[in-house]
Amino acid sequence: MANYCFFDLETSDSSLNFSQMLEASFIICNDDLKELKRATFFSRINKTQIPHPGALLTNGISIKRLKETNLSEYEMVKQIFKFLENSGKLVFMGWNSSQFDRSICRATFWRSLEKPYLMNTNGNSEADLLHIARASHLYYPGVIKTGTTKKNNPEFKLTSISKANNIKHEFKHSAESDTLATMLTARLIKQKAPALWQSSFLTTSKNDVLSIIKKELMCISTENYGGGPKGHLVTYISQHPVYGYPLAIDLRHDVDTFLDINTDQLRDLLKSKPKPIRTIKHSAHPIIMNPSFIQNIEPYNAIGMEKLIERAKKIKENKNLAERLSIIKKEEVEEKNQSNQLDKYVEETIYKGGFPNAKDNLNIQKFNQANNWNDKLKLKDIFEDERYSYLANRLIFENNPEILSKSDYKKIHSHFAENFLATEKKPFTTIPSAFKAVDDLRNDHSKDEKKLSQLEEINIYLQELQKFYEAA
Repeated sequence: MANYCFFDLETSDSSLNFSQMLEASFIICNDDLKELKRATFFSRINKTQIPHPGALLTNGISIKRLKETNLSEYEMVKQIFKFLENSGKLVFMGWNSSQFDRSICRATFWRSLEKPYLMNTNGNSEADLLHIARASHLYYPGVIKTGTTKKNNPEFKLTSISKANNIKHEFKHSAESDTLATMLTARLIKQKAPALWQSSFLTTSKNDVLSIIKKELMCISTENYGGGPKGHLVTYISQHPVYGYPLAIDLRHDVDTFLDINTDQLRDLLKSKPKPIRTIKHSAHPIIMNPSFIQNIEPYNAIGMEKLIERAKKIKENKNLAERLSIIKKEEVEEKNQSNQLDKYVEETIYKGGFPNAKDNLNIQKFNQANNWNDKLKLKDIFEDERYSYLANRLIFENNPEILSKSDYKKIHSHFAENFLATEKKPFTTIPSAFKAVDDLRNDHSKDEKKLSQLEEINIYLQELQKFYEAA
């Protein structure tokens, strides 16, 4: 039986590949959600990271704290891995973690030459409590209370949920406080909707999701858009030919329209609204429900179960439709790839460059097990995959740059200077874009002395970074 690991992060940016993990909090609980242990970790800011002023303004982390914290990001990651050791199989659960926190963890662990897929390998799995909370609102009304947006839609921000349900949440955008609020919300849902709680963990593995929707004639896929969670009764048709995620036909549509048309006609039909094809993000903890829950979901309740079953069977029996859909989806990817930037930054290649080979796995172990940075220095260029040599050199530059040779230091220093002083748009925060963000935020918060003071502190730090990189 797995334990649960609730977690939350505060970061330097919203970018999934380039953000630094500044604060990370974890609470491990048993199957009854009784707390076993907890820990919060902090890191100082890397010089290879330009923090976005808006992110720092949101989480309230001061430049002073970012400079003075004992642990570097690399050292913090080592502490996190040590904390998680000997905790058994874990279900890692955050609030909106499938869209943000887990990606940040993967990218950070990878940059630190640690196991990026810690959270979903070796018996571990990933879940997103936000998805469960939305499902409870949709399928089990009254289990949890929600706040209300300005447009009178249910609000699923953690702070709003906490307030509506009298859950302790003292400091929003504090990793420790957010983690505690997530755990307490999980306890509430588990207590009031035990059936939903149990069934939601059937879909924490993408293979399990695929198996379920392939096996069932039809099921309800839960999505969130247009002001709140929506249920779609769907029938599986095929996997995406490139990405592998499930594609399903929305049974609100008269499926006869799909069956006797050619590929070009199908291509046009797929552009219609509401979307005929639903994508099920099987690696992001989708909530899949039994068709019986459509009784309160329009327009399926009006169509009727008999007609819906008939449509589902027609889809399942038509193999030609799946083949034509596969052709279209493959063409879409090829077209998108042609327009994408060809030269990726190393930090963006975690999913593109493949896993390390056996030799580099050993080399990574050697690097991490080296007792000090001087020993790591001797190993920085032993990797067969150049990405890992780049990451090893980056880690030394961040943690102990003095031991680098003059030529190596200059090479790395110049590389980041070229990136961070750039005036054109980049996939990460640059110094010019950060200065602009400071100016914009000053205008937005012209009457808030506290925020203006923090922005001045950030501005001074950016000036320091600018001088550092202009000297490259």
